[in-house]
Amino acid sequence: MEFNHLTFQELDSTNEEAIRLYQKGELSTPTVIHSHYQSNGKGYGDNYWESAGGKNLTFSIACFPRMIEPSDQFILTQIISLSLWAVVSEVIPAKKIAIKWPNDLYVGNKKVAGVLIQNFIKGNSIDFSVIGVGLNVNQKVFLSDAPNPTSLIIETGKIFDTEVLLKKILQHFATYKNNLAALSLSETIHTRYLENLYRFGVFHRYKDKEGIFTAEITGINSFGQLKLITKKGEKRVYGFKEVEFL
Repeated sequence: MEFNHLTFQELDSTNEEAIRLYQKGELSTPTVIHSHYQSNGKGYGDNYWESAGGKNLTFSIACFPRMIEPSDQFILTQIISLSLWAVVSEVIPAKKIAIKWPNDLYVGNKKVAGVLIQNFIKGNSIDFSVIGVGLNVNQKVFLSDAPNPTSLIIETGKIFDTEVLLKKILQHFATYKNNLAALSLSETIHTRYLENLYRFGVFHRYKDKEGIFTAEITGINSFGQLKLITKKGEKRVYGFKEVEFL
């Protein structure tokens, strides 16, 4: 996969810029939109992604995954999550790097990266997808009320070249994406995702609309929903934002 690159000093949001270009018919090939500063970086819902100008990596991958059916769209979440995991694991080898469902990247119990994916469906396929990524790189101080941010420089004491990190992430993403037609690849991706999933296979406390409970993550279904089993043996399935990690 070859990417066109659009680089900006400042944008409100790289995802919003990708959507604007798509809606105006100005995107026809895979494109990376990279901004050194986002004035209104997006997270899920009303969440805001804090990022100091020039310190971090904020970008969106705009692509046309039309071979993927809407029911299988979670494969994109797994691909970008594993791409981030691979690159961060290169620079923090002594730390425990894990993917917190569905697509945050954690160092121990602290968040180093987040992803926002927005898909546009036409008929039986995904016509357009924008995959927004925020990776905390060289920022040492965080001022928002986010509970647990960290960055590569906090964890390693080293300054990183964001352009080099971006190139590596895109290489991993393209490798997965280019080989999606392989019959075994989706299963391999899913297996790797589970192997690196935060809290997979161990009991922890969670909270849903009924209250607090203790459960073990047993897997992710094809729709990207989280599967848990309580200590009493009760199986539960949750969509995003339906359960809270405690």
